[in-house]
Order: sequence, then C-alpha cells, then structure tokens
Amino acid sequence: MRWHSGILILLVLLVCPLVIAKSVPKFNPNQAIDRIFENERSLASTLRNYSPMVETYLQRMQLDATMGYVPFEDRYFLGRVQFEQSNEEFYLDKRLIARMAGAFSKFYSLSPVGFASMILVDRSGFDRHNYHLRYMQREFLGEVRCLVFEVTPRKDQPNRFKGAIWVEDEGYNVVRFNGSYGTFHIDSWRMNLRAGVWLPAVVYSEEFDSNKPQTRHARLKAQTRLWGYNLGPAAREQEFTDVVVDPQTAKDTTEHPDLSPLDIQRSWQRRAEDNVIDKLQEIGLVSPEGDVDKILRTVINNLEVTNSITLDPEVRCRILPTAPIEIATIGHTILISRGLLDALPNEAALATVLAHALAHAALGHELDTSFAFNDRMVVPTYKQLPRFDFKHSAEQEREADTLGLKILANSPYKDDLAEAGLFLKVLAEFSGKVPNLTRANLGEGLVTDNQVSFMAQVASNAPRLEMDNPQQIVALPLGSRVKLDPWAGQLKLVKAKPPRIYSAKDKLALQVTPFSPYLTRVKAGHDSNPDDSN
Repeated sequence: MRWHSGILILLVLLVCPLVIAKSVPKFNPNQAIDRIFENERSLASTLRNYSPMVETYLQRMQLDATMGYVPFEDRYFLGRVQFEQSNEEFYLDKRLIARMAGAFSKFYSLSPVGFASMILVDRSGFDRHNYHLRYMQREFLGEVRCLVFEVTPRKDQPNRFKGAIWVEDEGYNVVRFNGSYGTFHIDSWRMNLRAGVWLPAVVYSEEFDSNKPQTRHARLKAQTRLWGYNLGPAAREQEFTDVVVDPQTAKDTTEHPDLSPLDIQRSWQRRAEDNVIDKLQEIGLVSPEGDVDKILRTVINNLEVTNSITLDPEVRCRILPTAPIEIATIGHTILISRGLLDALPNEAALATVLAHALAHAALGHELDTSFAFNDRMVVPTYKQLPRFDFKHSAEQEREADTLGLKILANSPYKDDLAEAGLFLKVLAEFSGKVPNLTRANLGEGLVTDNQVSFMAQVASNAPRLEMDNPQQIVALPLGSRVKLDPWAGQLKLVKAKPPRIYSAKDKLALQVTPFSPYLTRVKAGHDSNPDDSN
C-alpha cells in the first residue's frame, strides 16, 4: 500500500509541472514586437503631459600619457523641454536661466531633433517598415525582468538607429536602448515614475571621430539628466486638494502672540529666503528636502556646536540639482550643488565648504530683503523667470574665509583638511579645461582664473597635488555621491561600494561616466520611487 502511494505521489509531482507549464502563455516574439512599436509611438503622446527640466554636461576628451583620456574642454546646457502637440516637435527653452545655457557650437547639438534622438528610439518611424527586431535573451535590470532585442534598420534605411533595446516583460515598454546613429552613440534609460508609465530619465552619450570610425576612444562624452516631471500647475493643484485643515488645531494658542521689532526683522529676512527657495523649487532648480539635506545639516551642526554658534533663525541647507560646482548663501540658507556634492572626496572637504557658507550667515551677510515682497516672485511664464544672483562682494568673501578658517580650527575636522585642500587644488588645475563645471551660476565658485579663490589657506596648507598617484583621491567622478529622482528632482545617496583604484587612470576625477540605474516598478498608489534614480 505504501509502495502504491509512493508511485502516486511521484506521478503527481511529475505531471503537475506539465499542467502548470500549459497554463503559462508561451512567449510570442512577433506579438511582443507589435506591442513594443505601439508603446513607443504612444510615448510621444504621453510626453505631451510633461515639461521636465533637462541638463546636459559634455566633455571633450584627449589622451594623457599618465591619466589616460581626460577632459580638455566642456559645454553645459540647462533648460526645460516641452512637447508641442501641433507638430510633435520638442522645444528646449534656452531662456530659462540664460547664463546657465552654454552654446554647444560645433561640438554638440541640443536641437529638437538631436534631443529627440536621446530619449526616443526613432521619433520619425520606429516600426516594422523601417526596422527588424530579433529577440536575443532575458535579462534583469535591477528588479525588472526584461526582454532584449537586437535592432537593425532595413537595408533601405541605413541612417537610422542600430543597437539593442531592453523591454520590460509586463507591459512591453522600452526601458533602455543602447546603440548608435552613425558616430553618435547613446545609452538611454527610462524609469517607472507612474503606474504603467516609463519616462526618459538619464542618457549617457559618446561621439567618435567620423574620420577615424575604427577608433576605440570617444572624442566627446556627455551626461543628460531629466527631472521635475511633476512640475507645473497640475501637480500643485493636486497637492492643494490633499491639504486638510482642522480649524480647532489651527487656532493660535501662543501666550505671546506679538513679536519684537528684531524678531519681526528676522522673520522678514526668513520670508525673503523662503520666497526665493519656493520659487527655485517650483521651477526645478532646488530639490525637495530629503535625506541628503539632513546629512548636510549634521555637518553644519558639528561646526556650530564646536564653535558655540547659535543663529536665529537656524541655518538650513538645500540642494541645487545641477552639475556646476558652486555654493550660495542667502541669509541663513545655504545652497550647495549636486555637482559639488558628487565631486567632494570626504566629509572634511564638505565641512570646509560649509564652514565658509556658515561664516557668511554668522557675519550677517544678508539676502536682498526685497525678495520678501511677492511681486518679485510672480512670473507669467517659464520663459520670463527672474534671474537670481547670490554672489557676495570680494570683501565679504575675505571676511567669510577668515571666519571660516577659525570655525574649522575648532571643529572635529581640523586634522583632516589635507584632502579638502587638494580638492581645491584639483579644481584650479582643471578649471581652464572644464570651465562650465567649475564656474558658478547662482552663487560662488571655488576657483577664479585658474586659482583657488575660496578658503585658499586650506589649499596652501595641503600637500603637493599628485595626479599620477593612484592613492591620492582628491576629486570623484560626477555621479559618485548622489542620485536624482526624475519625478520630483529629489536627491538620494548613492549606495555603491567604494571601488579599488589600481592606477591613476582609474581616478576619473571630475569626469563624465556612464549610468547604471537600478530599475524597479512603481507600487500601486505611488507616483515614483526616488530610490530608483541615478
């Protein structure tokens, strides 16, 4: 009896997988290809609902005997992209912040057609008539299982995209495409920012010398980031509808409702700061508060406590999501750029930068309080935005340097400033080659005319700069510290294991490198997951 029972169980175990296998639909490449083409066409319509920020930073490369290929020229573009319904063209608003939009001249083009080729596989005909798709394999990108297809243009369409696409296996949306248009190569990634919607997020691109088609090294390298898909009136109206106020809890219960003239003056100053920050966040030039802001606040607190500095209102830090290396102090609010956070080698270097900014606040170098009047903030269109300039006078900069050095001398970072000084030195070393990265747009840069102009004494006290020494890590590649959420523009820390450096070529100081986002799917009821961005 037991023998017969064992045979029965064995038969059940053998038959069940066959039954289950029959219930799973067999993958049909032809049907999948039809859906891929359809989804790519519909993406153009989906994009009409959004107007994100777009930033491209480009470096032109040349060979260095010791460092390998290094940048010797750069270009920068920042604007807002709009998709026009009437003729299905992309428009890049180069007037958003005119001083921040560099001309790419002969090296690169961010024309509508050029930009479209970075976020769409083929804006003018990605279909069976122009392309042949061949299924290759399955592959995971992060947590998303993808189908990989080889893409080749038909013989009578030689100038179209050639490469591969990664398609998520639930809705058959393209989440990555990697290939070329002639000598222009791109690796374009999309992220799941709303349920069922995958939107362009980051693009790494290279261009090779057309006169040397077999060359192995890129003549140009560029990073393109898109963020702020949630910007615009529709997003703010939705936010307003979610606000619920209890009249009972809203009553003023303070025992001292009146303020002294000094308190009113400080409140007026804070109002000016708030107006500026709110406007910059509204247009995508300040990131929403997050974990990175808290880390900056911790460093500021370390400096304040060890120096017995107490300021009212308290000093706060916010982040510009842009690449140029800069810092600004507007009253008691410190703005620090993503590019600066990315490149800093350690916490002591961050403390050096923040000590100078804290000194501005402690010295009372205030923001123009006319920003407290809201008419300074009201603009009818994105093309007529105010231009902010938070630079200080030369005398104020000297005063902030002097006090900043005293703050550092009493801080927990006082014995670890060598790399901070080397960081300033390497910025001066590269500033003539990558001026668009080292030049400030809203606040202060750290170098001027190829010389350290920010906390220069820290640089003077540092050891000799040795770019050929693989153990002297004084500046990191772009993208090393923080990643950008394409939906809201919020920043998160990169959770990468520190790499082992074998030679000077591995240092990649201040360089553009490829992207590798960790893709996940949006959970039901959520718009996006900031942890997925890069």
